[in-house]
Amino acid sequence: MDETPSVRTSSALRSTLPTASPTSSRYWDRDTSRSSLISSSASHADENKKTAVNDEETEGLCGLKNIGNTCFMNSVIQCLSHTNELTKFLRNYNATKSPTSKDQQILYEFSKLIKEMWTNNVHSVTPMELKRSFSAKHRMYSDYNQQDAQEFLRFFLDSLHCALNTGVKGEALKIDDNLSDNKKAELTWEWYSRLENSLIRDLFVGQLKSTLRCTTCGNTSVTFDPFWDLSVPLPSSSRCKLEACLDLFIREEVLDGDEMPTCSKCQTRRKCTKSFTIQRFPKYLVIHLKRFSETRWSKLSNIVEFPTGERELNMGPYGANANSNMYFSLYAISNHMGSTAGGHYVAICKHPVSKKWHEFNDNLVSESLSEHHLVSSSAYILFYERA
Repeated sequence: MDETPSVRTSSALRSTLPTASPTSSRYWDRDTSRSSLISSSASHADENKKTAVNDEETEGLCGLKNIGNTCFMNSVIQCLSHTNELTKFLRNYNATKSPTSKDQQILYEFSKLIKEMWTNNVHSVTPMELKRSFSAKHRMYSDYNQQDAQEFLRFFLDSLHCALNTGVKGEALKIDDNLSDNKKAELTWEWYSRLENSLIRDLFVGQLKSTLRCTTCGNTSVTFDPFWDLSVPLPSSSRCKLEACLDLFIREEVLDGDEMPTCSKCQTRRKCTKSFTIQRFPKYLVIHLKRFSETRWSKLSNIVEFPTGERELNMGPYGANANSNMYFSLYAISNHMGSTAGGHYVAICKHPVSKKWHEFNDNLVSESLSEHHLVSSSAYILFYERA
């Protein structure tokens, strides 16, 4: 059990009544499980075939040792490990030369870790070198204090992106106001992609549409910005659906008083309304439930009912272009159990081959979990794959 998660006063931060802690009886020895699948009466060919099938179904069921309040890191790494296209890339990644930057060193150590985690008969590994290389760039992680998993995820993906980025800086973005919103979005994305060009962007980055409307003259200003995850607020009810959180995220808000922006038409600060929709959906959608308060040490314990099955999450209603469906399937969850005074992170991930759910509690990996165990008040970061 880790202690004292850090809650930072930034928009990156933002958790639930603790669920029951895993017990040792829920966890399994992979060697024993695998051998039990092979019938002693089967032929040698059948044994080889069954072993090969079972190897694929047990690869990646590898725990990560806690090296001092690092459950936040272990939980995120397990979720990324079950991001299929990322892991396929990393298992085949070979650095052509010694890493020349801190970001490249992080990528190098992460790829080594992933390869080891997806090796047969490996029960658990120690991510010491990855933590050491990551802490060399981000000094706030050099100690052994508990940290916020979502904040770590953002920093970590940014480092991977920087290590792989082949983008080049060019001229500043200039968009004709007379163009349609979709054309503006397309040109903005093309400009962004020339600067930020990596597999990480291809997999995780989407595009938000922000609409600002002056309540005095009615002038509307539209901008498009990349997003790496969606941080959604929780309603006041103790139990809600994920859709209610997404509705709050896109709900129009009033900017008044000190928040008033300058209207480009009135040329003075005006009361405005602001709203978001999603212009471009990423391949892998990360949804962060804002459980942690940004202004005080508290955590929301709402149970958010989120879709868990194949193609069950339809993000179409939150898209900028109406009347279009966009389906996603859940494949990983980072759970935070406990409170801000003391808590613990675990991951629940869906195996890409067996399609079974397993809980990763540091170095322990559970037997398969039933889908109805996925929704709890501990859910903190949800990982969805576009169907």
